[in-house]
Amino acid sequence: MKTKAERIQKLFNKEDDKAVIIPMDHGIMAVMEGLEDPLISLKKFVNLGAEALLINFGILKLAYNFLNSLKNRPGIIMGIDYNQMWSKWKLPLENVDCIMGHCLTAQIEQAIKYDVDAVKVYFPLGLEPKLSMEYIEHTCKIITEADKYDMPVMVEPTTDGQYIPKDKKGDPKIIADGCRLALELGADILKAPYPEHTIENKEVFANICSNSHVPVVMLGGAKKDGTKGIFETARYGIDAGAKGTIFGRNVWQRPVEEMERVLKGLQDIVHKGATVDDVMSKYKLS
Repeated sequence: MKTKAERIQKLFNKEDDKAVIIPMDHGIMAVMEGLEDPLISLKKFVNLGAEALLINFGILKLAYNFLNSLKNRPGIIMGIDYNQMWSKWKLPLENVDCIMGHCLTAQIEQAIKYDVDAVKVYFPLGLEPKLSMEYIEHTCKIITEADKYDMPVMVEPTTDGQYIPKDKKGDPKIIADGCRLALELGADILKAPYPEHTIENKEVFANICSNSHVPVVMLGGAKKDGTKGIFETARYGIDAGAKGTIFGRNVWQRPVEEMERVLKGLQDIVHKGATVDDVMSKYKLS
């Protein structure tokens, strides 16, 4: 059986220990623009050289033979839980756009069977107390079970809870506290939001990276209209000590040709030290 260190290494480039990871687990919420056919999308990202992919168990089963046929397959992170989110377009409820519950969608034994390199658990902050405690217990159970098999666990602390005001979603102190809580629970990898862009917040994020002693990769969040902000987040985060990016909607919710250029730009920033202006100019993006 592979060791935890061997599995984590599979997620990152052997030359620089960094990664551009593509998350494709959004389909569990709805049919997403850009991921309409999950197998076509997966093969496309493999061909574009992503170090790792984040997918759910069902897509892993569908793609398993293809992935096994590759001489050098990307690292695979498997989403292991489902989170029920109620959006206001469905029906008007008193608490709209809120997290209502969660459950496991796969077991660690399945991750081992399908040769997964890590599992990922969602860990929202700012929930009502009972639900918050359920998430903590849920995360602890996953980490405890995964530890029996030397399976790394990526924990994703977010500020999605309804009790964190909209103007505090990018608060660096809340993000730092969430990352520390995830670390204390046993996270092997942190999937963390980058706080709002300021010099002070860059220092906070640098402290998260240096004090965690586990790899930190930056999530991308909701799709941005332009591309400069995406590249700035990547550049700031890598400079602060992040091990890579895990941007989804800001990559694949674009026309195919533009998506490819954005992905190449991220690869240049993460692996080649390129500046934002470098990639904007090189790939003719705006």
